[in-house]
Amino acid sequence: MSSDRPTPPRLRRPTIGLACFGLVTALGAPAVAAEQPTPAPEAPAAAQLPELSVEGAAPSPYRADSTPLPRSPFTAAEAPQSVTIVPRVVMEERQATTVRDALRNVTGISLAAGEGGFSGDNLTLRGFSARGDFFIDGIRDLGQYTRDSFFLESVDVLKGPSSVIFGRGSTGGVINQTTRLPLPVTQGEMWLSAYTPMGLRSTADVNVRAGEIAARIVAMGTRINASERDHVFNERWGVFPSITFGMGTPTTLTLSWLHQEEYNMPDYGLPYFQGRPLRVARHTFYGLDQTDREHTLTDIFTARLEHRFSEDFSVRNTFRWANWSREISATAPRIVAGTVTNGITPASLINRQPQVRNGFDSLIVNQTEATVRFNTFGLRHELLAGIEIGRESSETTRLNQTGRPSANLLFPDFRDTGLITTTFNSDIKTIANTIALYAVDRIFLGEMFELILGGRWDSFEAEQTNRGTRQIFERTDREFTWRTALVFKPIPSLRTYIAAGTSFNPSAEALTLAANNANLEPETATTYELGASYDVFDGLRLAGSIFRIEKRNARTSDPANSTLQVLDGIVRVDGFEIQAVGRITPQWNVLAGYTYLHSDIVRSNNPAEVGKEFANVPPHSVSLWTTFDLPLGFQIGGGLSFVDRRFANTTNTTRVPGYTRFDAAVAWTPEEGPLRGLRLQLNALNLGDARTYETVYTGHVVPGTGRTFILSAAARF
Repeated sequence: MSSDRPTPPRLRRPTIGLACFGLVTALGAPAVAAEQPTPAPEAPAAAQLPELSVEGAAPSPYRADSTPLPRSPFTAAEAPQSVTIVPRVVMEERQATTVRDALRNVTGISLAAGEGGFSGDNLTLRGFSARGDFFIDGIRDLGQYTRDSFFLESVDVLKGPSSVIFGRGSTGGVINQTTRLPLPVTQGEMWLSAYTPMGLRSTADVNVRAGEIAARIVAMGTRINASERDHVFNERWGVFPSITFGMGTPTTLTLSWLHQEEYNMPDYGLPYFQGRPLRVARHTFYGLDQTDREHTLTDIFTARLEHRFSEDFSVRNTFRWANWSREISATAPRIVAGTVTNGITPASLINRQPQVRNGFDSLIVNQTEATVRFNTFGLRHELLAGIEIGRESSETTRLNQTGRPSANLLFPDFRDTGLITTTFNSDIKTIANTIALYAVDRIFLGEMFELILGGRWDSFEAEQTNRGTRQIFERTDREFTWRTALVFKPIPSLRTYIAAGTSFNPSAEALTLAANNANLEPETATTYELGASYDVFDGLRLAGSIFRIEKRNARTSDPANSTLQVLDGIVRVDGFEIQAVGRITPQWNVLAGYTYLHSDIVRSNNPAEVGKEFANVPPHSVSLWTTFDLPLGFQIGGGLSFVDRRFANTTNTTRVPGYTRFDAAVAWTPEEGPLRGLRLQLNALNLGDARTYETVYTGHVVPGTGRTFILSAAARF
């Protein structure tokens, strides 16, 4: 890598370099001399299981930016975009048992509630929906389920347009989940955690190597009651076995399989009253016993074959087959009109609106990539090129349900009875075929400059059939997306960049089509970003960026026919963010960030939307997690998550207040003696018992859980 080259002499720097240097130094970074030595490269995050204790001046376990990014010829630290990696050690310290929990460490993200046929994880990233932008090891993860973290090495958030790498969607970025695959050593660890008010979670991770074969198995079982949310619980179990043949040789084959099941009480939270979340006790739950339920089943099989011909040429083929099934019967609470006209009274009522559906999603995809290093005209290139062929399908059966009894607004009866009748509504299936060619070239222009050029061509064909009415919608989109960046490194510890790229959002992006959008071309977005990263000293990295994302053909209603959509809208997000990650002192680690987002509906055929903010986009968000190692193996940690107020609709008439949540932890890892390898840990989540609002939807908002204590014991061997 370029960081291994000799330090160049002082030269006159271009203006763009000075601008980016000012961006980072404005965060408080001290000036450095050009002759500052290059920081030693860090071992990849997936090289071994994280230590349960930190010794000496080892690299910060929070720094995982030397990890290669999927479908890219550079690492996270070298990427000309904002990247936040949440490593496993942070997830364990914070007891982040799901991807949603892990994303509390990432700013610019806001969780959204699932409805309209969708369930599972849903969020916005830099102001734009990222429901379909989850990936596992670089392959799309389109299932609608709660993503547990038990099998993950890290959660990587790549911000900015990523269609050139990942295909459709990804306007605000993508969330890539990096899995725990076989290691070249034999080792393992086990965790057991107890939760208040009631809950238990256990995980195990064992890796064994014998010659050129290594096998690993990770397993999880969880049953947790949500604190201060009556009757709400999450129950999951999963297993992730994997095996690698040819460990340490030029040719390796890795097979893995994820199986996860969950049985939950779905929580659709509270309705709105006068444009604000209904102010009732946080524990108030409007669901119904024996009626509301959620069951999901996930199976993902992956085979990855890689051959390294030389240090400069390697080929990798990844095949994946996956199925996701789900059944959900949930209560969406809505205030009965007229019962709260003069304010909330004991006679006020809630309509238990049924959300009942079953679904099945599947994916078959094959991806072949080649990485080549070569020289042309005295310039060094690192090129990654690939071809991707895939078939996706999604089937949703919606059911009507009548007879759910209304609930008392203040004192709902969870075990209320009624004559509930369920009938068929619709059965819709969508099949989509994708063929894509892509390439990203990293060109080294001397010692201080790099030029990144990337392009991708997608053919995306979708057909949707309503099996009840036999109505069929078809849509074929062929799009080219591009990305370019210029990187300037005035000194080895400072990287600055200016970048631009595009993304596209077809009508069938989420594998759904309708009469009002089946004839529309894709929305397209362009992002411009100016950023920099700076290694203040060995172990601590500061990063910052300023960006604009703009769609000039956003979907909006047709003024001549309100039942149709046209591409006449203009929407825009301007923002900036800063991040600090790594080790401040040998005992002090930190992962912190701040993001500001200004979203604006510039043009719309709905006059009530013009000049308003996007739905579910907080202008300010802050995240902090830090730990300090004390003598005798003790460790203390703490952090916060701040999410600013958000609007639940694009006309900005419904508003959800902001909140600040504090977390804390204390742990003990004996350094010597018979208890060496043991870790005892106590976590306090939402220590201040703040009233938080986790997910936002147009018709309802879901409160976060109250104060929760977790006592854990871990053993490494």
